[in-house]
Amino acid sequence: MSATSSQPGAAAKRIAVWLEPAQAEFVGETVEAAGLTLVGAGSPNKGQSAAAATRLKCEPFDDLRSALTEMAVDVIWLASAGDFGTKSDGLDARAVMTAAGRGVRVACTEPVPASALLLGPGGWAGGDSEGLAGPTLRFVGTLRGARWFREAAEVLTAFGRPRLVQVETWSAPEHGSLAARLMGAMDLLYGLLAEPESIDAAIVAPAWHTGHRPAAPETLAHLHGDLSATLRFADGRAGVVSASNAAGRWNTTVTLVSHEGRLRLYDDGFEWIGPDGAKRDELRMTGRTRGGSKKSHAVTTAADSLARLVDVQSPDLGPMPLEPVLAMSQAALLSARTGHPESPATIRRMMLVP
Repeated sequence: MSATSSQPGAAAKRIAVWLEPAQAEFVGETVEAAGLTLVGAGSPNKGQSAAAATRLKCEPFDDLRSALTEMAVDVIWLASAGDFGTKSDGLDARAVMTAAGRGVRVACTEPVPASALLLGPGGWAGGDSEGLAGPTLRFVGTLRGARWFREAAEVLTAFGRPRLVQVETWSAPEHGSLAARLMGAMDLLYGLLAEPESIDAAIVAPAWHTGHRPAAPETLAHLHGDLSATLRFADGRAGVVSASNAAGRWNTTVTLVSHEGRLRLYDDGFEWIGPDGAKRDELRMTGRTRGGSKKSHAVTTAADSLARLVDVQSPDLGPMPLEPVLAMSQAALLSARTGHPESPATIRRMMLVP
């Protein structure tokens, strides 16, 4: 599936995508919905770049670093990261910095880097962000960057400071890994509640019913399955995460509780119920894309992220706060391994970030 601009008389921005072949349909629909022109596709799976490019009717490429430093595009989207961002040699971060220097936006679905412990050694983050790659990255399909969250800005302010936030984030494997869902949830919780004192998490493998029950991995790379986590905050507030990339299709529900009642945010709007049980406010958005057709929430969410990246009239939402978000995500992984609550502060002490 090729993608072309739906804006008459406007030159479509060019995008190249790094993906798993199984993501081809989702990627093609997303690029088309974003109004971008797909010119290249490559895969972290050895020997699969040609197959991915054939399905998307564009040119193949095999070397992501070379694409970042040389390819003539406006955006490079890492729909899958593979092993990119899993090493401490700094080469991946330097390639991202080269892309940024050429005016190429780098968009990621997956956590890059794949571990909080790689932020400093890998050249992604530090005390002085100048010359570091992390602040140049933008993440696709995050909850805090989604249109439904932006549309709820005023009602969130009116709702007041929540004492409990529950995040449910579901998807299919082609929409990204469990790590992508976890990172997005932690980013949202950090924005709403700040960093928790402890996280108690469990991870269930997709093939649990077959007896396949591996230990939780040490990094976010290649993380799949289901996750449940409880976050405790020093001031007495709480957060809950339920996430899966093996849940059939994309759906998001965020529930906040405060002295002003209950506020539920969805992929297509929100509903505010006051403490007396009466409905105070409600919004439902359409799922129409640039072409006017109804698309899935997964497509519209990712397409919105990509379209905003290349639209000079859309304000930049800024970088994700990688240090706290990855520390929280890493603490959840550690908790799933140890079976005990773990603290993001512990991860921070292990991070070699100046």
